Amino acid sequence: MLTMGKVLKPFTALAVTLLLLFVGLSPAAAITRTSSDPVVKEILGLVNKYRADNGLSRVVWNQSIGNVAQEWAEVQNTRINKGTYSLETIHREGYGTKQIPAGYDYGTEIIAYNKTPKAIVDWWMSSPVHRSIVLSPKATDIGIGYMQTTKAGWYGQYFAVANVAGYPTTRSTLPPHPSGGQSSAAGDVHEGDMAAVDAWGNLYVYPSAQGGDLWRRDYISAGWQGASEVDVADWNSDGVQDIVAKWSSGRLTVNFGRAAGGFDAAFVIGGSGWAGYDILVADWKQGDNYPALIAKNTANGRLYYYPNPSGTKHGARKQIGTGWGSLEILALDFDADSRTDIVAKTSSGQLKLYRGNGSSGFISEARRVVGRSGWQVMHHFSAIHDHLGDGRPGILARDRYGNLHHYPVAGNRIGSRVTVGYGGWDTLLLGS
Repeated sequence: MLTMGKVLKPFTALAVTLLLLFVGLSPAAAITRTSSDPVVKEILGLVNKYRADNGLSRVVWNQSIGNVAQEWAEVQNTRINKGTYSLETIHREGYGTKQIPAGYDYGTEIIAYNKTPKAIVDWWMSSPVHRSIVLSPKATDIGIGYMQTTKAGWYGQYFAVANVAGYPTTRSTLPPHPSGGQSSAAGDVHEGDMAAVDAWGNLYVYPSAQGGDLWRRDYISAGWQGASEVDVADWNSDGVQDIVAKWSSGRLTVNFGRAAGGFDAAFVIGGSGWAGYDILVADWKQGDNYPALIAKNTANGRLYYYPNPSGTKHGARKQIGTGWGSLEILALDFDADSRTDIVAKTSSGQLKLYRGNGSSGFISEARRVVGRSGWQVMHHFSAIHDHLGDGRPGILARDRYGNLHHYPVAGNRIGSRVTVGYGGWDTLLLGS
């Protein structure tokens, strides 16, 4: 659970290979961990949450560095199983900087083992040396590897390695953590909360009551009369939730959330032409560092994926489907396979599951009906994550009487609903 760090010049590729062979390693790890791996994703999210809380830009996932970190995690796990593990040899010479890609001006390695990803990050933050690395303003890129030990006495703990680096090329493209500029009057939003715009254009956030009545709301700001859709999402992956909005003018904007509360003034994601689209913000493609847009053209029924390459404006679109015009859709990981899916509500009131393949498309299969009937009476239909505080997805639906219901999703099925709002919700533009 110890670490140190310093910046060293990288060896040549030949020297790296010789060093690996000398210590008995092959140049590649046996397992590949990606940013979509649940353990990696949780560690990375917690690291970036701490950075955001301290006014720092996030660190981005670097797969090449991730491979280096995973390789060392496997070496240490082998040593644990063989009984040769030692704190004296817990770090590589150079703290991994001899193995990571060249071009960095900052590089080091941190290691910890504990029972959960959160406990690993909490331990790093409790140690001054580790904390200084997690919160280094020079850091831009990170790679994370881990193994879950099976050695008796280790209790199945995770052994995690994170290699952290700073690259000028990354630094020049990273959007800064929101600071300065005009912020909203107050309030903030968390995963599991719901945003709502009233008839007078005021934006409110309803904090999750974890399945209870959503009676409390926090005022955010005025000026939302022209919004036609709002969505709660961490658009720039800094660990703080943002508000993405589509406007009747055809613009797409994001108000970046601040770790200390409040939001920055609207930043334009898409300048025009969005009035004829229904949009979702979702982690659609595995390996993407930022959530993407799923957009349905309401006129021709074509479905598109718009990547979010830098946490600012969207990238070039890719068509991923046709014939979606009559369907109302939401995005969530319905079958818990770490790939985002689409649930579509048909005009007859059924819900059909379109499972994502993790590569920006869909699995080719018969579409399973996951909601048999009755959903046509719902006039709002959206996904919400962690509303119950259990880390699982759910569905928010508003009926024709203005009541709001939450349906938990677990075990590859939709659970029994709980009414979280009684009457009056039909006057609000909702987003989750």
